[in-house]
Amino acid sequence: MKKLLVISLLALSGHAIAADADIAKPLDDTLQTCKNKANSTLETADCYQKATQAWDKMLNVQYQALLSGQSEAFKQKMKISQRSWIKYKEDYFSAMESFYQQQQGTIWGLVAAESKLNVIRDKALDLYRLRNSTNMEG
Repeated sequence: MKKLLVISLLALSGHAIAADADIAKPLDDTLQTCKNKANSTLETADCYQKATQAWDKMLNVQYQALLSGQSEAFKQKMKISQRSWIKYKEDYFSAMESFYQQQQGTIWGLVAAESKLNVIRDKALDLYRLRNSTNMEG
């Protein structure tokens, strides 16, 4: 029985990873293409800004999709959770900026931009995973 449970969980996690790739690939590919075409740090920073905006939109799409059709109790708890996450994100971004401003060179602005993007990207994927975690159809 334990072996069957482990196999089932592994199959589900593999499905989740593949599904993540489905929603992440277009946005990730757009960022990579933009970075490949960029000829300066400023142009690369613009790529990260556009990608962060795209992932922020995806996060909001996933959040709204998650809330759709759910109980009022869940919606209230999720709204509280999301507000807390937004506060955390803002504080974390502020700390990141402070950290990277201590470094020398223009590359650190890009490293900070990518780090911020990844926080938003990860949250969008988390919401997607939560929404799809009860879908056992595969």
